[in-house]
Amino acid sequence: MRSLSFRFYSALIMMVMVFFLILAPGTSRVMEVSGVWPSPGIIYKGDKGTALTFNVTIGDSSVSWLIEELNRRGIQKAAFFLDPAWVDRHSDIVEELIESGFDIGIYDLHPGRYDKMTEKEMDNHILSLISFFNEYELKPAYYRTKGQLLQPPVVKRLREHELLVVDYLIDEGTLEDSDQSIEGAVVALELVNKDEEMKEDWDKWYRVMAKTKNLKYVSILELLASSDSKIKLLE
Repeated sequence: MRSLSFRFYSALIMMVMVFFLILAPGTSRVMEVSGVWPSPGIIYKGDKGTALTFNVTIGDSSVSWLIEELNRRGIQKAAFFLDPAWVDRHSDIVEELIESGFDIGIYDLHPGRYDKMTEKEMDNHILSLISFFNEYELKPAYYRTKGQLLQPPVVKRLREHELLVVDYLIDEGTLEDSDQSIEGAVVALELVNKDEEMKEDWDKWYRVMAKTKNLKYVSILELLASSDSKIKLLE
């Protein structure tokens, strides 16, 4: 009899616990990635691999040369962050980027514009940027700013529109001044307009990056997946 009573009360307690779990509010889904600053969700590092990224505001034949050079060296994973004004001027090279299969991001030279925007105005601006890129058959997955980092409310709005905000751990300045390993880093390199200067810069960058043992270029998402901190998307 005691055994039957025990089972009854145990079942009752379990039902009450399930009931409260159902009614309890869900936990906040904040992006928690190793190397995020400021919270929430600006990506600049992971644990394994190197995410190679390029900022494009100028250049035509120099950009075409780099695309060919990456293919020649068997570097299949990289991300090009494009200034919308550059996209508008160089639709022919945009086609080369599409054919190359490299990831695409939006490069925002004027992040201060968000400072006085309402949430609705942010949404409209972000949607207009995505629509503009889509007109050129580009599918941007990432967003990067020049200069100041975006504030968390803006990062949240971008994430709502499926854009991950990406900063960097190493740029061309820190790359050239140090022999540090680039393992786990997002590397951001600025492209130039002159072909010869582009070739010289790339040769210099490539030699320094190649010093990292077991170097493996990965996508930004793969770099994130390597982190011990799991990704939880923003609400």
